[in-house]
Amino acid sequence: MEHHETIDSLCDYLSTGASGSRSTLIYAPNTIGKTRLAQQMKDRDPDGVVLYNSYVEDVFSWDNERVVLKMNLEAELLKTIETQGLDGAIVDNFKSLTDGKIEPLIDFARGEVVFGVYAGDDSTTDGIKISRAEESIFVWCVYYSVLSEAVETLADSEDLRSTTDYDGLTLAVIDDPVSSMDDVRIVSVALALAGLIKFAGDHDLRFLVTTHHALFFNVLFNSLRRKSDHAYVLAREPVAGWTLSKQSKDTPFSYHLGVINDIQQAILGNSVQRGHFNQFRALLEKTANFLGHTGGWGDLLTGPDAALLTKVLNLYSHDRFADLDSAEVAVEYKDALRGEFQEFLKTFRWAATA
Repeated sequence: MEHHETIDSLCDYLSTGASGSRSTLIYAPNTIGKTRLAQQMKDRDPDGVVLYNSYVEDVFSWDNERVVLKMNLEAELLKTIETQGLDGAIVDNFKSLTDGKIEPLIDFARGEVVFGVYAGDDSTTDGIKISRAEESIFVWCVYYSVLSEAVETLADSEDLRSTTDYDGLTLAVIDDPVSSMDDVRIVSVALALAGLIKFAGDHDLRFLVTTHHALFFNVLFNSLRRKSDHAYVLAREPVAGWTLSKQSKDTPFSYHLGVINDIQQAILGNSVQRGHFNQFRALLEKTANFLGHTGGWGDLLTGPDAALLTKVLNLYSHDRFADLDSAEVAVEYKDALRGEFQEFLKTFRWAATA
């Protein structure tokens, strides 16, 4: 287990101490510090790191009157896409992850994207406002298209490369790319990313992937089985700092046991923080996936405070600035977590820990 008192120390380890790994996969609930970790890795080496995090979404904004997605053409990723002519790759990747009917038309001259169904007949429709999940897929496809091009380019010898734009890249940092996606898309994104990481295995480009999503972690964890692929669970104590617990390739991913213990200790010590709510949500997601609950993790909350806790879990999980906000929690929220957590342990017979 690795212990780090500061985020700088954690970055040092991932930059140097874990340099023997081709890929590093980290599971961590929201509020642990994933966003800061990813951003700091980029800030340390702006030219050597290609970063995906929630701030990539800020490159795009909806013009609801015209129903077009506006692009900030000053963004690094979009400059690369325009220069390398990757708009066609974005369209192909987007259609492969959706039903294939809706197609984005990317107009760099106007700095906007129009979505439509282009059938070549009277059924053609444009000006479609895509769903939040489809928007997340599109943003991911923007990054993934650049990353794929970089990996394929670096696979060639230097004298045969079509561009030198990617020569300085050493690390791809990817923080939670599956926000708002359904399970089918999450699996598809994870498998495609795992394939790309394997293909890049012979280059100097390394990968750091952080996520709070259990299914995304599990698919990557089980797909990346080389000795050079490392996986960890990241935890944080308010005073002591961060710990990285390495996950063995010989045993199933079992972060849930540590999560249960963390939440129990927080309840017993009256030290429940926002991070514990996100840990519980991740535990609910994993349990729902394992048990095949098609209605989602909310079905697993059966106590009297189920509605309140569902609202709080959604609020905390979707707070994009959760890593930076105060960890203070209202007493009624703590009481709801305490009751629903104990009910969950009894209902699903976590006998070893309950």
